[in-house]
Amino acid sequence: MAKSEGSSSSARSSYKKKVDGPLCYCNKRSTPAKAWTDDNPGRRFWCCGSHGFVDWIDKQEQNECQKQSLLETRGVMDRQREEIRNLKQLLSTASQPATSEDSTALLLEEGDRLAEEKKKLEIALITSVEKEKLLRQFIALSMGGFAVVTVILVITILKK
Repeated sequence: MAKSEGSSSSARSSYKKKVDGPLCYCNKRSTPAKAWTDDNPGRRFWCCGSHGFVDWIDKQEQNECQKQSLLETRGVMDRQREEIRNLKQLLSTASQPATSEDSTALLLEEGDRLAEEKKKLEIALITSVEKEKLLRQFIALSMGGFAVVTVILVITILKK
């Protein structure tokens, strides 16, 4: 343990080299582990398989900036793990062969959806054709009205 109490670099090297840690009070060797609590995120410690915490490998606590960064990283990793789990579940569901009943039901649903969409499009087509007729009538009446007004103006100007 004296080696790990020196500097942080010696703690790192002893952590990598030394697999068995100090003895627990039950006389079992402890192994290295990493804490992910809010108070000690990423801090290494010696852990007994039966009793848990034995002693800190990292004697010096992190400062608040280090803690905050590690906690944010832990949150990102947790969200990514959850997303991976959801994607794996979705993939396994999608890769399962569909039964003929499932396929038939899906095809019927798709057919119903397409029939509804066709009805909507037919209604939109009828509406646009009616609007086009009205627009043509308006243009024809406007042109006729313009012609009548033009003739009246020409006659009025010529009489004077």
